[in-house]
Amino acid sequence: MAYDLHANKGPHVLGIVIAFPILAAFCLSLRLYTRFKIIHNAALEDYCSVVGLIFSIATSVCMGYQVKNGMGRHMQTLTPQDGVNSVKFLFASILTYNISLLFIKLSILLQYLRICISPRVRLFCHLTLILIISYGIETFFTGLLTCLPVSYFWDKTIPGGKCVNEPALWFANAGINIFQDLCLLVLPFFILRELILGKRQKAGLMLVLSLGAFACIASICRLHALYEVSVSKDMTWDNPGTAIWSSIELNTAIICTSISVLKPLVSRLLPGMLSSRKSSEAPKIRSGGNGTVLSFSAGKWMDTTLASSEDGKFEMMDESEREVWGLREVRESVGREAESRQGLRDGVGPMSVEV
Repeated sequence: MAYDLHANKGPHVLGIVIAFPILAAFCLSLRLYTRFKIIHNAALEDYCSVVGLIFSIATSVCMGYQVKNGMGRHMQTLTPQDGVNSVKFLFASILTYNISLLFIKLSILLQYLRICISPRVRLFCHLTLILIISYGIETFFTGLLTCLPVSYFWDKTIPGGKCVNEPALWFANAGINIFQDLCLLVLPFFILRELILGKRQKAGLMLVLSLGAFACIASICRLHALYEVSVSKDMTWDNPGTAIWSSIELNTAIICTSISVLKPLVSRLLPGMLSSRKSSEAPKIRSGGNGTVLSFSAGKWMDTTLASSEDGKFEMMDESEREVWGLREVRESVGREAESRQGLRDGVGPMSVEV
């Protein structure tokens, strides 16, 4: 079948791997402004997101050098040195991609743990955390040691060099990655089920947290692109799909996790737009079987506390303009002062709620 030998997919690749990190950096900067300047309480997941973005940008830089050295063009048009250089930067991009993916997923899971109350769901979160860390370590070292010596990855003329079955390794890692994405996609539904929130507030949270589906879809598309590369006889021509979907996956995840904590910023810029209660509602106090829930008026919670209801679920209170989509980090603080102004009933372990 005839084809244009001088066709070039490189500019399209560059457009994606430049635009998406810029958009991710913009969203993350808004997140950091919100966490540092508005609610004044940055957390570990914010720092993980920063590390994830740094390595995502590094991945894009490596992809840019791959394009410079022939990715997106047919191998017949490249010099031998172009081919070697392109594979060198492919090797580097595999390492930076896996590091970025690890920290982005850590950021997502740590964010879930901040709002999760149910012991069973928290246990599942911790098990997923162990899986993600183990997977991150495995992908880094299998990526680094795919071939021995390492330089045999890009220079197959080295005598005595050998590599593992690369397509099998790619598919195995990609499959585990998609499984993790599905876990991270499903977890918010179980977390929100345990919280007593207004329908509008819960719907907003569900929508924002479900944006992670885009990253999951990107992972599946990346798996298909990996298959095309594994059967390709013209790798530099067929590899752009993997580069594009890898960049989309990383940066979409950063964008979604950043958007999920921007409510305080939006509330400050557009007061009243995201109010979860109608201002006409009269002040009221809700109480459960084990604790007291503080009152709210005009859609704003009047104090900060946590209380359990009769069905064992919990409701979290937050202060005006210091809520993160209505949710707060909830930590048991046995042994330290954590009473609200109204106090907690006897038999309820002291709890603290903070951003």
